[in-house]
Amino acid sequence: MAQNSESRMTRRPERGTALIEFTLIMPLLLLLTVAAVDFGRAFFVKNILEQAAREGVRVRAVSSSADSALVTARVNQVAGGAAVAITSVVVAGPDASRQVSVTVTADFNWIFPGVFNLFGAGFTNPMPLKGQAWMRNEGSS
Repeated sequence: MAQNSESRMTRRPERGTALIEFTLIMPLLLLLTVAAVDFGRAFFVKNILEQAAREGVRVRAVSSSADSALVTARVNQVAGGAAVAITSVVVAGPDASRQVSVTVTADFNWIFPGVFNLFGAGFTNPMPLKGQAWMRNEGSS
């Protein structure tokens, strides 16, 4: 019995340290989780825009410049599958080297822009994200 009460006495000063450590670490873990979620969403939208631009420039490369409505339709079709709202589609070219390009822009809304602004990031809502692709023109013009 004496040994049992002695071991209790040695543990008493450490009682509650786990709660204090958890309280100190939890805000950092929440910050990292929020940052990972927000950057993951931004990366996803950027990849969708790049894919939509690639698909659009391919349509433009095999058609004539009069078919820019087809390019816009294809870009919206690709982005619509991922529920990304396109704000602008710019079709350019062909230039002297017969390159055509498509630039796709969409507005991205951060869930917690203030978290990043604490560290000087300067993120705003909405933030424009762009995807761009180039391809050699194979069509008539």
